[in-house]
Amino acid sequence: MANNEKIVYLGDWSPVTRKALLEYLPEGFELVFADVSTEEKRIAAVADADYIVVAAEYMPTKAVEAAVRCKVIHKIGEGTDRIDTAKARERGIIVARTAGTNSNSVAEATTMLILATMRRLVEAHNMVVAGKWPKWELRPGNYELKGRQVGIVGLGKIGKTIARHVQAFGAKVVYYKRTPLSPEEEAAMDVRYLPLDDLLKTSDVVTLQVPNTPATKGMIGTRELALMKPTAILVNTCRGGIVDEDALVRAIREGRIRGAATDVYAKEPPSPENPLLSLNNVVLTPHYTGGSEDCEIEGVKRFYANVVKISRGEPLAPDDYAPAS
Repeated sequence: MANNEKIVYLGDWSPVTRKALLEYLPEGFELVFADVSTEEKRIAAVADADYIVVAAEYMPTKAVEAAVRCKVIHKIGEGTDRIDTAKARERGIIVARTAGTNSNSVAEATTMLILATMRRLVEAHNMVVAGKWPKWELRPGNYELKGRQVGIVGLGKIGKTIARHVQAFGAKVVYYKRTPLSPEEEAAMDVRYLPLDDLLKTSDVVTLQVPNTPATKGMIGTRELALMKPTAILVNTCRGGIVDEDALVRAIREGRIRGAATDVYAKEPPSPENPLLSLNNVVLTPHYTGGSEDCEIEGVKRFYANVVKISRGEPLAPDDYAPAS
C-alpha cells in the first residue's frame, strides 16, 4: 500500500462529492482540494501530486507537463476530452475514468428531458406560476411517446438504457453508431440500425449520446437539422460541440423542428445573450444530467478503488482506461 501519497482534486465540486471524497479516502493517502483560479495556481497544485482527479476541470498541456510526479490523471465520469491524453501518455501518465458510473443518471435525465419537451412541461409550469391556467392552450403540440420513433445516435451504455426507458412507454427505437450491433443483439434489444440521415428523416425524437471527438464535432448542423421532421425534437445530453447552436436556433425559430432539450452548450455556462435562452419550445438544464447523488458517490468509490489498484501496480478494468484520443 502507498504511504501518504498525495491526491489532488482540481476544480469545483458538489457538497456530495466533497463529502464522499473525505469519507471514503483510503488509508495512507492525503487529499488536497486545489485552488485553480489561475493557471499559475493550477500548475503549482499538480507539481507534487501523485494522483490528480478532475470532474469537469481541464488538464491542458502545460498542466500535464507540470505534473512531474503524477501516476494517473483520473476523471470522475466518462469523458476525458478536457485532458491532454496524448501528452499524458507521452509522459507515462495513466489517464483513467469511472466508466459507466453516471450512465443511468444521464439516461434517466435524458428520458425526463424527452418527456418534458414533448409534453411542454416547462411552458405549463411557467404559465401556472404566472397565474394562468392553460388547460386547453397547451394541448396542441403536446405529444405522447407511445407509437413514436426515438432515434438514438450512439448506442453505448447510456443509449441502451434510454432505449429500454422509451420502449417502456411504447416507443419504437432506431439507432446509429459507427459499428452496428449484430442481428442477434438488435433482436434482443428490439432496436433497428439506420444510417444517420435516415434516422434523422424518420424519427420523432433524436437524442445524441456520442463522445466529443474530432469525428463528432459539429455532426448536427444546418444540413442535418433540415432532414428532421418539423414535428421532431432534438435532445443533447452528451457535449455542446456536437450541435451547431446557431443552426439549432434557426431551425427552431423557422419551425423546421418543433423544439429541443439540451444539457450542454458550446460555451458553458451560456452567456445571457445566447438565443437559446429566449426560445419557448426548449428545455435547458445546466450540464447536470450525469450528476445524481447516487452516481457521484459511486464515482468517488470507483476512483479510490482505481487509485489503490495503481498504487499496488495492479491493472484497472479495461473500460476504466481512457480511450486513445
